[in-house]
Amino acid sequence: MDEIQAPAKGGKKPLKGYRSFLLIILFLSLYLGYLILFPFIDTLILAIVAASLFHPLQVYLTALFRGRKNLAALCIVFIITFAIAIPVFFFTSTLVSQGLETVNRLNDWLRAGNLQKLTEDPRITEHIAWLQQRLPFVEINKTEIVNNLLLLSRNLGQFLLTKVAAILSNVAHLVAQFFIMIFIAFYLVRDGKEMVDAARSFSPLRADQEDRILDGIRVVSKSVLLGTFITAVCQGAAAGIGLAIVGFPGLFWGTMSAIASLIPLVGTYLVWVPIALYLVLLGSFKSAIFLSIWSVFLVGMIDNIVRPFLMQGKSKMSPFYIFLAILGGVQYFGLKGILYGPLILSFAMIMLYIYGVEYRDELTESKNAPPAPADSD
Repeated sequence: MDEIQAPAKGGKKPLKGYRSFLLIILFLSLYLGYLILFPFIDTLILAIVAASLFHPLQVYLTALFRGRKNLAALCIVFIITFAIAIPVFFFTSTLVSQGLETVNRLNDWLRAGNLQKLTEDPRITEHIAWLQQRLPFVEINKTEIVNNLLLLSRNLGQFLLTKVAAILSNVAHLVAQFFIMIFIAFYLVRDGKEMVDAARSFSPLRADQEDRILDGIRVVSKSVLLGTFITAVCQGAAAGIGLAIVGFPGLFWGTMSAIASLIPLVGTYLVWVPIALYLVLLGSFKSAIFLSIWSVFLVGMIDNIVRPFLMQGKSKMSPFYIFLAILGGVQYFGLKGILYGPLILSFAMIMLYIYGVEYRDELTESKNAPPAPADSD
């Protein structure tokens, strides 16, 4: 086993296995610490991200309050609580209410037999005949379409009811986690720099490599995530206003549009195009035209104006990688993967960059090395 000089005390001789024993105890203690913190790991990560986003404000308020870091951190905690948490609470309650109302209205509409009447409409029959003439390889069965739509509506309603029940049953847990996050965020905002400096003292990486990792995570948190979410919120708000004008629950469908806007290329088209087609089938041509113009020119332009303004060219991740990171993160972590996915992928890309810079000479030499001579028989 390795032999290493122990801290000099009374001229003791080097201890055999000192490093191995120390590493075993270190990893064991870290593992036990991880088990203790595991129930709060999501809350801790959210608090770290919040502290990173509000760090510039903490620096400004500390200077404004003449070095009173506690007062500055307390102000930021109040901002997080009253400017973010309380509006989110009222927004969620209203969203759940409109979602259940939408599902109930849809079920009532289906029970009244309106879907069967719609499929028997001569215009629908003409459209189906036109499609079958142009696309003979596509089989369109109206009965099968009706059955699938009925099944989809039942599954959608059951899904929403299940999720609402789960949210209501976990309200106490969510409130407790929020206050824990606020408590952690207070200390992270106040003493975050000292904590980071202490953690860096254990890292064998060079200072410039550590700076790149920290800057990369900060940029992803601020530029990519903040830019993505604020753009989604703006598009959802604009889409919700347009849908409310044509008679649909604006908050619910605006939220659906905000979620759909996270998907590249198609985005909010997934929401407003089916609604516009539905309005056409009902004969509301003016509403359908208005919604289409509103969605294309107003909602669509937000993505080209708001996102570049928020991103400001700082992030090196393309929308393609962001989409893959969000999609993979949601599949593996659930809803919190929207946050974890881009952070993890950004960290991996930074480490690849550091590896490439650190071993550039070796990699170049191995590529440019002449091929080994073939063995002669």
